[in-house]
Amino acid sequence: MASFEPVRAITRGLTVLRLVSEQSPITATDLARAAKLPQPTVVRILETLIEAGYVYRRADGVTFGVTARTKLLSNGYDGTSRLLQLAEPLIESLRAEIGWPSNLATLEDDAMVIVYTNRNAKGLSIPGRLGARIPLLATGVGIMQLAGLAPDALQAQLERLRQSKEIWDASPELWEGLEERLATARQNGFAFAHERYLDAVYQSQIWAVAVPIIVDGETVAALSSLVLRGAGPRQRLLDRILPALRRTSATISSQLAAES
Repeated sequence: MASFEPVRAITRGLTVLRLVSEQSPITATDLARAAKLPQPTVVRILETLIEAGYVYRRADGVTFGVTARTKLLSNGYDGTSRLLQLAEPLIESLRAEIGWPSNLATLEDDAMVIVYTNRNAKGLSIPGRLGARIPLLATGVGIMQLAGLAPDALQAQLERLRQSKEIWDASPELWEGLEERLATARQNGFAFAHERYLDAVYQSQIWAVAVPIIVDGETVAALSSLVLRGAGPRQRLLDRILPALRRTSATISSQLAAES
């Protein structure tokens, strides 16, 4: 709750601007109804927004739309920053629940980038760092990201990877059976990191499972949990970890969707 009385004129103005953006072309009468405001108030707000350059009166003289200037209002918005703000406490709660660290990763060009990790917390140090670029084909988060792409976007992404000289993009072993791996990931809703990658990077000390974070049908990130191999049978641990991992992902997804 705010510690001060909100400025009602600003909140009303923002409401009208949002409605014009969402429902354009729209009349002042329809705006007043949607905003639940008196029509004279809406007209004054519209005239103010026109004067400021954010709204224009359309050629029919009775409906309104937004101008390109409204794009300036989102220039400072960083989707990854908001993702981190929402995800960090949830990922920390996940760690407290399952006892294992997690990575949050997003797609950047032809790799996944770790945007949040707690793998070095509480005395458990596993190689890796915040901001590290990790391969799409070899990691669970990468497979979930690829599995969530639309067919055209997937083919374009794979074509770029085929042209890459990076070892984890070019390895024939990772391309073998890729379609099946992606289909399995879509069906199951989770994916494991490739064993060869785990052998090379972690000396087979861990295994990792990943789930997608989906907003409005689009995979915007992926969340993985990393587990020491010596901790016990994988399936027993997976039965405990995966439901919690999925709940965390679903909560992040729903909170992001509520703001979209």
